[in-house]
Amino acid sequence: MARTLFGTDGIRGRVGEFVTPDLALRLARAAVTHLETDRPQVLIVRDTRESGEMLEAAIAAGVAASGADALIAGVLPTPAAPLLLRRHRLDMAAVISASHNPYEDNGIKLFGSDGFKLHDDTEHAIEAELENSPAQSERIGHVRRFHGALEDYLRELHVRFADLDLTGKRILLDCAHGATFRAAPEIFRRLVA
Repeated sequence: MARTLFGTDGIRGRVGEFVTPDLALRLARAAVTHLETDRPQVLIVRDTRESGEMLEAAIAAGVAASGADALIAGVLPTPAAPLLLRRHRLDMAAVISASHNPYEDNGIKLFGSDGFKLHDDTEHAIEAELENSPAQSERIGHVRRFHGALEDYLRELHVRFADLDLTGKRILLDCAHGATFRAAPEIFRRLVA
């Protein structure tokens, strides 16, 4: 079966045409049905695109409607998602970002509890599930802010790069209005650049 939504790096496209709040909500519901835990915990991370808040709300609604808990971490770089998934033993992450695509686009990448993007067969199953009416959940999940996500990410980066000596180095950062706008300057400061 050919994939129609998922490309090599999640789902990407023009917001309002291909990537819509309805798609985000249905995708979240379909993805949660493939999690094998009693009350899944789903992390949601986004970049700074204007459409990010709208898609974040739609994904959170889909997660909660499926009986899982949505943990909204806000604006963080994509690599924060796998790191936080493993660190907090969460079940899945949805990253809202279209990386280098044009500003009018956005995308959704799904990561499993192991911190890796979902396998092709899981993406196929999620796409197939989108064709069906979603099963009604017996309960409604919660939507919560994931407080301290940026600090957790920075602390983990600091540990991983503790041996990198940047003392006295002058580094110019161009975060290009991206999701690293808070994290990058702070981690370089902590590494004494």
